[in-house]
Amino acid sequence: EAYAYGGPKLTLRTVKQLTGLSINHVVNVDFLGFVRAVDAIGCVYTDVDRRYFHSNAGLPPSEQYSEINVQPGYQLLCGKKALQYVRYRHTDTDLVRSSRQQDFISAARQRISIKDLVLDQTGLIDIFTKYTTSDINDKETMLQVMKLFLASRNAAIKEVHFPAELGPSFVYATPQAIHGAVNLFLGIEAS
Repeated sequence: EAYAYGGPKLTLRTVKQLTGLSINHVVNVDFLGFVRAVDAIGCVYTDVDRRYFHSNAGLPPSEQYSEINVQPGYQLLCGKKALQYVRYRHTDTDLVRSSRQQDFISAARQRISIKDLVLDQTGLIDIFTKYTTSDINDKETMLQVMKLFLASRNAAIKEVHFPAELGPSFVYATPQAIHGAVNLFLGIEAS
């Protein structure tokens, strides 16, 4: 909700207020940038858990939304089809969609080598500078952020779970649950 009302600035302020964590940078990639970046890295192998389908044929405008037809199974997703897959939300919760997006980004980071980035034969740096908005104002800092992204590509992803209640529009958690999750994220074990 913070993003809807105040974009990245309010989102960062809200996350800092809730967690006490500081965030170095925020980068928003627009849809076209996502499509071009996925194509530039040669697409992404993804294990699609089920069929994702929606057709607007015969539906009134009030019931229409993004069309998709992605079959289940391990496959290479490119450009627009990858975007449809990661954006799909109509029969899932936001948590399920977020998990699918995290899995996709994890697989995508495996497709980029440091050599590819340094030589930039795919134009990734140009794609990210052209199709993103962020608090980063120069190519050097963007390159540093991308190098950090690449350097962490083989690092294990640690998921931090906390007791929460899924409401119709929000996830609710107690301050104690959030504090516990932040400590787990930081590697602080409970006594």
